[in-house]
Amino acid sequence: MAEEWRPVVGWEGYYEVSDQGHVRSVERTVEFSDGTTRTYKSRTRSDGPHGTQGHRGVGLWRDGAITMRTVHSLVLEAFVRPRPDGMHACHADGDPANNTVGNLRWDTPSANQFDKVRHGNHHHARKTHCKQGHPYDEANTIVRPGRGRGCRACKNESSRAGNARRRKMERESV
Repeated sequence: MAEEWRPVVGWEGYYEVSDQGHVRSVERTVEFSDGTTRTYKSRTRSDGPHGTQGHRGVGLWRDGAITMRTVHSLVLEAFVRPRPDGMHACHADGDPANNTVGNLRWDTPSANQFDKVRHGNHHHARKTHCKQGHPYDEANTIVRPGRGRGCRACKNESSRAGNARRRKMERESV
């Protein structure tokens, strides 16, 4: 199946994006104020890391200025629709470098976080032990609605320490 190319939204005449997540410049001839012209050949832009999450980004040049954009957003804007207010670009397979149109969708920030947990990409979901070294296993993990998971051993230690302080204060106040 042939790769389909569409103009990058807001950069029509400068760049195109494909349904496979590739970005290329459009061949064009530019006339300068001194009367000279220059022809820019079409070439595929190399994408690189964008941030620390593994997403791919590309720099788009126009009028001497560069704008960095994520490839997944360019694909969704060109092939699905412009970004709805408050929505995130989500990767169905959890691979932030897979920018094919079939792998992408606009969704809520909450759904995006749920996807990260489901795919094992969320930084907290990857933790196997608490800060004190206790394992996050079935017997030692507490689910705290709205606050994530916690360590039962740490909670018990904290409760014992708090109870001891309270008893000490009661003895001293008598």
